[in-house]
Amino acid sequence: MKVKIINFQTEAEVVVIHPEKDDPSSFRSNLATLRSDFKQRLVRVIKAPLVAENELGLGDKLAKTMGVVDGNDIVLTGRKKPQALPVIMKKYDHKKWTSDDMRIIVDDINNGNLSDLEMAAFTLTMQYESLDTDETEHLTKAFTIHGETIEFNEPVYDKHSIGGIPGNKVSLLIVPIIAAAGLLIPKTSSRAITSPSGTADTFEVLANVKFSAEEIQEIAPKTRGMLVWGGQLNLAPVDSEIITRVERPLSLDPESVIIASILSKKLSTGVKHMVLDMPTGAETKMPSRKQAQDLSMLFVEIGRRVGIQIECAITYADQIVGHSAGPALEAREALNTLMGNGPRSVLEKSVELSGILFEMAGIAQRGQGAVMAMEIVQSGKALTKFREIIGAQGGDPNVTPESIEVGKYQSVFKAPKDGYIAYISNNQLKSIAAALGCPADKKSGVILHRKIGEFVKEGDVIMELFASREGALDHAIQIATTKSPFRQEGMVLERIGSGSIDLGRKLIADE
Repeated sequence: MKVKIINFQTEAEVVVIHPEKDDPSSFRSNLATLRSDFKQRLVRVIKAPLVAENELGLGDKLAKTMGVVDGNDIVLTGRKKPQALPVIMKKYDHKKWTSDDMRIIVDDINNGNLSDLEMAAFTLTMQYESLDTDETEHLTKAFTIHGETIEFNEPVYDKHSIGGIPGNKVSLLIVPIIAAAGLLIPKTSSRAITSPSGTADTFEVLANVKFSAEEIQEIAPKTRGMLVWGGQLNLAPVDSEIITRVERPLSLDPESVIIASILSKKLSTGVKHMVLDMPTGAETKMPSRKQAQDLSMLFVEIGRRVGIQIECAITYADQIVGHSAGPALEAREALNTLMGNGPRSVLEKSVELSGILFEMAGIAQRGQGAVMAMEIVQSGKALTKFREIIGAQGGDPNVTPESIEVGKYQSVFKAPKDGYIAYISNNQLKSIAAALGCPADKKSGVILHRKIGEFVKEGDVIMELFASREGALDHAIQIATTKSPFRQEGMVLERIGSGSIDLGRKLIADE
């Protein structure tokens, strides 16, 4: 058939055939295989009088994916039962997936042979029927089969975080600290899924983060460090398909996929040594220390099996890192910290994680890596390197914190009474930031002026909101006033006396 580009916007991969063409019901579940010279995809077929009988209608996005333009030849065939489907169902009978099984599933996803429902069956299995160590290793290796790879002729270092905490902008400090010591750290980063800003979102405020593999291979050895968006590179594309089509819509995050997702991308960029930030605290992916320890040990073991030396750092995450959440505000705070004016928590976390990498590299003795990292920051070498990286990636190397624009619509929240900040909800902060427009609107975000343990007086400013749209600010204010992310307490947390004891006895007697 001949391609006809139709002007409609949809995330679904849909093609349009003429009403007189073969009935779509002849296709299994109205699904068919679409093939061009460049790509194969599973698509849904609908009838509409928008095309001629010899034409096939495609939206702009699908046409770009298939690498076709108006008038190109394209083939639409009835869909056969995918080879992966019975393999996926093995796990529902509590059977183990072998290396070959995982390869079959991943190949079918890469070739566009699985529907969203079938991919959901695969992902839900991993969510609720946890993979063992062998299966997680198989998944990690299978993810690396497809997609781009980047090779360097020297050791490559990396820092990564499993996420889950707002304001975690420390990669913007760690990369220049490590690079200033001469180690190679071409960090590929993700965009935020649930947090106010990912590393790529934040650094994009300062410079370009979209580079090809060839450009990274050219720039990184010169600057020794880069901060780039991994999504531009087609690293482990099957993982990206699972995230986009299943995990994000259903808010799933299987442990085995977390491991395979991170490590497959590191393998694809030649990483051999990595420090893994494991934020642990209330309302994070790792609420308890025990969960963080168990996942850390699994990361270390899978890393050993696939050839990456990993050291995990279980980090404090009961509240925001620093004071800012949102791309522009976090970029400001990172730059201020490198200039010696930022929050202590951002600096300490950055130098501690950098120090672990220095010790792994053998250029600092155990326990002395953080000292070396702090010296690099205090000497100004990290700031100089940061500006060099910004310039190499197309940004203004002379940028100042004050020149970074934030949303013009602003609002402050004040303490309703005297007392100590006893608790800050990470989830509520994320909801407020999302309402403001984070991470898509880079100028939006939140500044916390007070944190857990600090005493505030009635009327003190404790939180400031920024947005580019007045409506977004109003929405965020509504969320924040309906349920405050702060809980205040005085020095007395609870009263228990004879009255309380008598009441307790009465309740027990009544039962």
